[in-house]
Amino acid sequence: MKKMITVLFLALGLSTFAQERGEGRKDLSSEEMATLSAKRLAMQLDLNEDQEMKLKALYMTKMDAREEGREENAEKRAEMMEKRDAMKEKREEMREKRKADSEEMKADLQKILTADQFQKWEQLQEKRRKGRRSGNGTIRN
Repeated sequence: MKKMITVLFLALGLSTFAQERGEGRKDLSSEEMATLSAKRLAMQLDLNEDQEMKLKALYMTKMDAREEGREENAEKRAEMMEKRDAMKEKREEMREKRKADSEEMKADLQKILTADQFQKWEQLQEKRRKGRRSGNGTIRN
C-alpha cells in the first residue's frame, strides 16, 4: 500500500513538472526559441559560431513555415465549419420538405381511400417503419 501511494505521488509530481516545463516556452518569441535551440545544440555538439548562426537561421525558417501552416489550417478549419453548418441547414430543409410531402400524400390518400382502407394503409406504413428501424436491411413493399 505504501509503495502504491509513493508511485502515485511520484507520477503526480512528474506530470506537474512536465506541465510547468512546457509553459515557460509559450512566453518566448520565435527568435528566442530559435536562439535557445541553436545554443543548446551548439553546446551539445560543440559547434562553432558560424554553424550556430546557420542553425539559428534554419530554426527560424522552420518556425516561420510552421506558423504559416497553422494560420492556413485555422482558415481551412473555419471554412470547413461554415460548409458543415450550411450542409446541416440544407439537410434540415430537405427533411422538412420530405415531411411536408409525406403529409400532403397522406391527405390525398385519405381523400381517395375509405376509412378502413386508410387505416390499413397506416398500419402497413407503421410496419414498414419498424422494419427499417430493426436494421435487418430488408424493406418490404
